[in-house]
Amino acid sequence: MGAADTFRGSRMKQVTGVYLLGGITLVSEIAFPELPHIQLERATPHPVNIRLGDVQENWPDAVEVDPDCFATPSQYFLRIPGIARYLVTNGTEIVVSPDADALPLDVRAYLLGTIFVVLCQQRGLLPLHASAVSSAKGVVAFLGRSGQGKSSLAAHLAGRGFAVVADDVCLIDPAPPGDIMVIPTAPWLKLWRNSLESMGRPADGLERVFSDDDKYRLPLPSGQTPEPIRTLIFLEDGEISSPEIRLEEVSAVEAVPLLMNLTHSAYLLQATGQREESFLRCGKVSSQARAYRLKRPWGLAHLESTVSALERFLLDP
Repeated sequence: MGAADTFRGSRMKQVTGVYLLGGITLVSEIAFPELPHIQLERATPHPVNIRLGDVQENWPDAVEVDPDCFATPSQYFLRIPGIARYLVTNGTEIVVSPDADALPLDVRAYLLGTIFVVLCQQRGLLPLHASAVSSAKGVVAFLGRSGQGKSSLAAHLAGRGFAVVADDVCLIDPAPPGDIMVIPTAPWLKLWRNSLESMGRPADGLERVFSDDDKYRLPLPSGQTPEPIRTLIFLEDGEISSPEIRLEEVSAVEAVPLLMNLTHSAYLLQATGQREESFLRCGKVSSQARAYRLKRPWGLAHLESTVSALERFLLDP
């Protein structure tokens, strides 16, 4: 099914593929060309079923996050007008009701973004708003809001030999004893056209993230395994007139609220009474990983000097 196709009249009732994302098996009635296929025999425990079906819009017992979003600790409803209605339940099932003229590309984009994040939260995982690379110091996560250059930093570090393990969603499992591990979730980097061009990589041949924007998925090598998180770098933008690039250490106590605020869909945890759980998860991360603020001038013109400073930091024993 191509990007120009629609879901008009589509009511598939058979599995079209079994996929792996963030260590979670997705058994799906919707095809995901962006994801690696796996054999059902290799499925991880507690797979997720993704199916097409009707999704109700009346949720009287749920918290109304906004008129198009309702949530309980175990269920999440999202309506994207013109695209689809989504329902995530107990971290094990996603029901999708696409609008008649919705492009599959856009329906999948929400499944691989917001919906996947909520699924991970329901499964007790911590989805940080971060991109991350593997280094001799363990996993280094770059945390920041959308548009702060997380993916661009990871992409340029990848060009210098660092393996990317997460893009935008840095998925952490805080439950097992021992080291807290980052689960690789980076089959691609999502990059704007100007970021690609700064790397000398044209957007030609790459799939857009959404049909109506200029952001693309740049495929990455597979094969990463879970690694302990060791370093947190919170991104801050400096004055454009100041060329100084510096890393300032952040205490573990100060890092906890920063992590909570930079957890994907943190507003849901507050709305559904799971703020304490979020605090405990973030506390575990901050007790293991050293935290820093990265202060830097803003703009692509300063990106190479920022990456060089980070490379020196990551290679310093």
